[in-house]
This record gives sequence, structure tokens and C-alpha cells, in this order.
Amino acid sequence: MPITTITGLDVVIPITYNGCPKNMTMETCPLRKHVANGKTVFYQDEDKLILDKSHKKSWEEIGSDYERMHEICTECQTQQKTK
Repeated sequence: MPITTITGLDVVIPITYNGCPKNMTMETCPLRKHVANGKTVFYQDEDKLILDKSHKKSWEEIGSDYERMHEICTECQTQQKTK
């Protein structure tokens, strides 16, 4: 199956602290570090993650990237619950 790139929409995901550990800050958040280090196709603009339509990534690449970001948040939440 050919890989199709996403070229016709902008995706915006709000970043909130709902569910984050009480001691989490913008400086210590592993998701924000992940994004800041360029390890995602999304970029951060204030409290939003944005996938601009100029990115030429496939649905599979974007989905995999989103899943990794979800894993980062889940790991963080799990660590808080086990403390």
C-alpha cells in the first residue's frame, strides 16, 4: 500500500496539566522536553501541539508519533500513582 502524506489539514492538540503529577512544571514535563528536542513532527505553540499541513508525514508516522507522546504522558502518570 502506498504511503499517503498529510497535506490538507492542520492538527492542534491542547496541552493541559489535567492529570499531570502535582509537582510537574513546564521545565520538568517529559512531554514538553520530547517536543522541545525535536523528537516529534508536532511543534509547540504556547499550550498547543501543532502539526502544520506543510509537514509531509504519512498517517502512519503521525499516528506513531502521537502514540509515543501518549506513552510519555501515561508513564509520567503511572510513576505519580506508584509514589
